[in-house]
Amino acid sequence: MTEDKDRLHVLQVTDCHLLPDPEATLLGVCTHASLGAVLDRALAERTPDALLATGDLADLPGPDTYALFLATVREVYSGPMLCVPGNHDDGADFEAALPTADLTVDGWRLAGVDTHVDGEVGGSVSGDELERLHTVLTEWSSNVLVAGHHCPVDIGCPWLDRHRIDNGDDLIGTLVATHANAYVFGHIHQQRDLAIDGGVPVLGTPSTCFQFARDTPGFALDELKPGYRWLTLAADGSVESQVGRVEDFELNLDLTDRPHLAGRGGKS
Repeated sequence: MTEDKDRLHVLQVTDCHLLPDPEATLLGVCTHASLGAVLDRALAERTPDALLATGDLADLPGPDTYALFLATVREVYSGPMLCVPGNHDDGADFEAALPTADLTVDGWRLAGVDTHVDGEVGGSVSGDELERLHTVLTEWSSNVLVAGHHCPVDIGCPWLDRHRIDNGDDLIGTLVATHANAYVFGHIHQQRDLAIDGGVPVLGTPSTCFQFARDTPGFALDELKPGYRWLTLAADGSVESQVGRVEDFELNLDLTDRPHLAGRGGKS
């Protein structure tokens, strides 16, 4: 990639599903190895001005897992980072271990929104969180990129759609009313570049490990490789985006390899 120093380059990684043992696998994938491969590939392209990590960073949450995530990132990247929790994450441990404060970088505000509810698969944004986000967006007079975990709208995949943000219309209304420049999210383990009323881009990003098949009524995996998203932010508020994948990563998908999903209701 070219230098392009006049614009801000933000790297998004999501749905890493790390386990405290870095050698452990989930659905046949060593999720620590796939995260490392994603970071190596993305940072070989350029050094980000900021990094967004949009939830499900752990599959088995706890201080050791979050320490592993942070160490893996900091081994190759030392710049600004914003983390938001997903449905697999534990809110208290997540908050204690990871950087969760909004960022201000080169005139842009990178704002997180907490869409997770401890112990629940589906997303929701509390009234207090919506009010906080509204305040952030209205007080910041320049450009804002908002990052959360869950999708606020249906994507045509019923088993995932039932876990979308239950008050997603409220979140979208806030984004539109405050002229947010884009909303990026994870959870769905696939790329989606959505157009919604009001013109705010809503961008879903592939997982750093395994991907979910599109448009299926029930749980199904895709053979697409681990992914990440670059967001290129200009001073005029425009947002360009590109998804990359680690095409040479060997997945070895195995649907029987689900030891940490047992008893969790098929959490996505």
